[in-house]
Amino acid sequence: MSAARPPDPPAKASGLRRHRALMACLAAGPAPGAVILGDSLAAGWPEPDLTAATGLPILNLGLPGDRVQTTRWRLAAMAAFALRPRLAVLMVGTNSFADGDAPGTIVAGLAALVAALRAAWAPQRIVLATVPWRESPPGRSEADRLALNAAIGGLARNEALLLLDGDAAFRPEPTHGLEADRLHLNARGYAALSAALASLLRTG
Repeated sequence: MSAARPPDPPAKASGLRRHRALMACLAAGPAPGAVILGDSLAAGWPEPDLTAATGLPILNLGLPGDRVQTTRWRLAAMAAFALRPRLAVLMVGTNSFADGDAPGTIVAGLAALVAALRAAWAPQRIVLATVPWRESPPGRSEADRLALNAAIGGLARNEALLLLDGDAAFRPEPTHGLEADRLHLNARGYAALSAALASLLRTG
């Protein structure tokens, strides 16, 4: 089995500043009914869309630039706050994929993240998102992304997580849900993902 990368803080000063701001939000309260953690795809998800999809007051703890190991590091810092969210959404992995990490390395990190989340906050339900379609970064192919998502799906089954399948949400044309950089989601993309999340929570 592949080893996960060890937890690592944000590489940029701006990331550390935003992390501290999120810590301050947690300290100020009130405790949210749901949380979302992850990278810029999580951070950019509009709060009204998330609230409508989940039916819960949600705190967005996403941070642009996060790798799986960064989200793990930040969760370890945030675990001091005794939250008890009914729902947690994890959307992280696209930057680790772009870095060239193997599926096994990414999934091992996600498994460690899920274990830490359960130990810290014990959410009743955890949603794990796949890596949405993106223009393939240098050295990676669409087949690599699909292999990663298959491994993420396997983790979701093994850990009894709800799987949010971005590829299914963005059919038939994934590029319509993306910004011009062919990585970040636009309003249409978030609307599709929110609809998929709402359906998943109703039926999952």
